[in-house]
Amino acid sequence: MMIKKHILLFALLLSGSIGMAQYKGQVFVDSNQNQKRDRSETGMPAVVISDGYELVKTSRDGSFILPQNKDARFLFIRIPAGYKATGNHYLKIDDKLDSYDFGLIKDEKQQQDHIRFIQITDTETPLYGEWIDNIRNYSKQQNVGLLMHTGDICYEPGMQFHARQVNSDLMQLPTYYAVGNHDLVKGEYGEKLFEDLFGPVYYSFEAGPAHFVVTPMPGGDYAPSYTQDQVIAWLKKDLELKDKNKPLIFINHDLLGGKDFILKGKTDSIDLRAYNLKGYLYGHWHNNYSFARDNGVAVISTNAPNKGGIDNSVGQFMVVDVDKNGVHKVTPVYPNLRHHAEIIYPNGSNVLMTGQNKIEINANVYDSEKKITAVSARLINSKGQIVETAVLQAYSDWNWRGAFSIKAIEGDKYEVLLEVSYSDKTKLLKNSTFAVGRADKASHLKVSWSTNIGTNIWKSSPLIVGEYLFIAGIDDAIGGKSKIQAIDTQSGRLIWSIPTKNSVKQKLAYSEELILATDMGGTVYAIGAKDGTLRWTKELSGGRLPGYVSAGTIKDGIYYTGAGNYLSALKVADGTILWQNKDWNGGEGMPGELLATTDHLVTGANWYSLFVHDINTGQLIWKKDDDGLRFRSGGASVSAEALYVAGLEHIFKLDEKSGVLIKKTAAKDDFKVMASPLVLENLVVMPTAANGIKAYDKETLVEKWHFKTGEALIYTSAYSTPDQHKPVCTVEGAPKLIDGKLYFGASDGYLYILNTNGTLHERINLGAPLLAEVSSLDRQLYVADFAGNVYSFTRSK
Repeated sequence: MMIKKHILLFALLLSGSIGMAQYKGQVFVDSNQNQKRDRSETGMPAVVISDGYELVKTSRDGSFILPQNKDARFLFIRIPAGYKATGNHYLKIDDKLDSYDFGLIKDEKQQQDHIRFIQITDTETPLYGEWIDNIRNYSKQQNVGLLMHTGDICYEPGMQFHARQVNSDLMQLPTYYAVGNHDLVKGEYGEKLFEDLFGPVYYSFEAGPAHFVVTPMPGGDYAPSYTQDQVIAWLKKDLELKDKNKPLIFINHDLLGGKDFILKGKTDSIDLRAYNLKGYLYGHWHNNYSFARDNGVAVISTNAPNKGGIDNSVGQFMVVDVDKNGVHKVTPVYPNLRHHAEIIYPNGSNVLMTGQNKIEINANVYDSEKKITAVSARLINSKGQIVETAVLQAYSDWNWRGAFSIKAIEGDKYEVLLEVSYSDKTKLLKNSTFAVGRADKASHLKVSWSTNIGTNIWKSSPLIVGEYLFIAGIDDAIGGKSKIQAIDTQSGRLIWSIPTKNSVKQKLAYSEELILATDMGGTVYAIGAKDGTLRWTKELSGGRLPGYVSAGTIKDGIYYTGAGNYLSALKVADGTILWQNKDWNGGEGMPGELLATTDHLVTGANWYSLFVHDINTGQLIWKKDDDGLRFRSGGASVSAEALYVAGLEHIFKLDEKSGVLIKKTAAKDDFKVMASPLVLENLVVMPTAANGIKAYDKETLVEKWHFKTGEALIYTSAYSTPDQHKPVCTVEGAPKLIDGKLYFGASDGYLYILNTNGTLHERINLGAPLLAEVSSLDRQLYVADFAGNVYSFTRSK
């Protein structure tokens, strides 16, 4: 009997000790970075440790004790500001471990009042690309403190590749990951592979003056084991231990919480604004759409760095600067461009002289890794003597301008030597030659003026109305540079400029002396063409995602714009909504333009369908999503009641009234570009994502000719990438027929003139991608490039 009592007592004591089981460990300054605490290394007090459920702070000697939780799988550390981990920021819970120890070391790249970090997202690749080298080298050159991947790494191969190749050791800076919907993959539970490769799915750390929190997508391809309520419960505890004055930078793969930033689970919720929220980073949509809420929160989204976006956004990585007040600067960086420099003029026959004593200098210069500190130019005469030196000024992130002050004599031959200086003290030299006053007889175009609007231009073609040229500039960096401008067509002089809340990425429209435009946030602007006054605005989308990128169109005093359930017909005069779409919603941006025919409005939503509506009532007449037509990058064109439209791999000729297929191309091409087909008398000419432009017989759609452009400088067409080591020869703008020749710009930076049989007549290197269609009036050709330059060329007869 006594033996049984002793056994029972022992069992009770054993169960009690198990119930009181604890995790123990220490946080220390790992001076020799061997990830083991040596006798000389001191402990770090007040460092937060968590198991994903509870949080504790280390004691004065750096030690901690945390009660065991049967559901916990990791212990992780909130790395304090000014430090970085010498190992991982997490340790997997293991019964064999007696102590969970975390080593830290001072991070010299962090400043108490500033941190610079890089955001990448949606890379979705198992392939090594130059973007990885660009980010690593940019980080070294420009004092970047950490790298944050905001999810969709993607699927098993992509996740394993990133764990091997895009980690803290190889990137040479702390590298963190968030869980995207495609990172929840098949396994024991959705996040199992992510945990095996990258650790816990939610955690926090501090860097510089800011507190960072990383949380996972609530759901995805496979169900996760965590719940939103579980994440919120931990998040509340984490943020309660945060210095209330520190700006909160919140990170998730998608923009959760709506305009008010209130995250909700089934039974719990949290208002992030109560914790000094200043930045929210996300991805998911494969577009470039950053903006500032009225409450001062910077909402930052970027497209992937290794490919074009779903809405044909430029591939980029985002550099974010944070100070004690929050996000104060955002900088997009376009990969794959090392030492890029082109002298636009003076070059060959393109010489722009203002007055008798000035020769204008225009250069497009860009680098994906180095900061450009100065650009200068030397003018060298035919004897090899330097006769003039000019210092150029930056007008945009690509464009530099200046002038030589010299009295030039007609016929004099010169060389220009451009010198680009970088922050690492290296230099790049680029030269051009020209002769004063002697036009090249082979040249069809002569520059008459050029101006830079101070920000990038995406798909906004120059809109010519009388003596005015209208253009829209974008700003993917919350820099206040989004605007619509009016320029004098004779001189390039600025007439007026009006800011927009978000980027206007597509073509402008004109009617009744008003300029009409719709920005990324779904706000419509009606602006007086002559004086630049805002006559009326209309909030259509309420800022819902994804951002709006389609070009509106005008017919009979009605402006058609919007997408999904805010596809609308508005009266040009006062913005009265005449109808709104009630028949479909969803999909992503179609960066082509809407088409208004006699009876129909033709539009689409990417990943969804081609839609044809009754133009008078908005009623959906028919839709078509088969055979690749659901991939809506470009718009449609009409000829004799037939619609010509590109799908994923084919050109289609459809009956306008019914949508019945009349004909389609036999060959497969990638047509994920923003252009609509150009329909000529006998030809249909269509740009491609990777193969230049092609022409097809109008009736049979048999290919007649093919013209291949050069490799793209930037990557815009959806999922186009240089990482597969195949040429990407993208043309985003439809050719324009002018006096029997085809004019268009390409992503390789060239302006092309082709004969209608597809042979090259002339090309001019403008040194920056050309995404928008050209415009013309009389003998003038107007061209806009991604660098923000607007050119007027005089065409020879």
